[in-house]
Amino acid sequence: MNRREHSSLLDRHDRAIAQILTRFRNMVEAATAPIPTTGNILQQAAHNRLVMETEANALISEVQGLIVIAREIKTLWARGPLRQPGQDDDREAELDRQSQTVLNLYNQAMAMRDQAIRREAAARANGGAGPSTTAANAASGAGAGAGPSTAAAAGGAGAGPSTSAAAGSGT
Repeated sequence: MNRREHSSLLDRHDRAIAQILTRFRNMVEAATAPIPTTGNILQQAAHNRLVMETEANALISEVQGLIVIAREIKTLWARGPLRQPGQDDDREAELDRQSQTVLNLYNQAMAMRDQAIRREAAARANGGAGPSTTAANAASGAGAGAGPSTAAAAGGAGAGPSTSAAAGSGT
């Protein structure tokens, strides 16, 4: 979206707001117009009623138009403006770097989680101990080799819940 379309959309928004305010003002003026004490009172009251109804219908129409403009603006906010090829390359490169950093952090967190699961499974397979025993062994230094290699020695390369379940059912 270029500047002309952007300003056109904002101009349409401003015009719609101005029309809504004008319609509301006209409706309030018709509602509060003094009814003459002499002359044809019914004709003046009917005229005021007709003006109020007409302005109320026009007000509703203007508000609906404003809603359409608001939806267009929200769509542009969600999708963003259209850019020319090559425009904002630095910004896109920075976003790519940041997303790669987030991916690396996520992969590290998943690797740490997998290691903790393997240590817990190895500890259960070796002595039926749970995570509290593994933490106590790590603190005392007794479980210094309780890593992926210990899990592999205890139940194979894929030492997981099935290995610990098999070890637990044999006792």
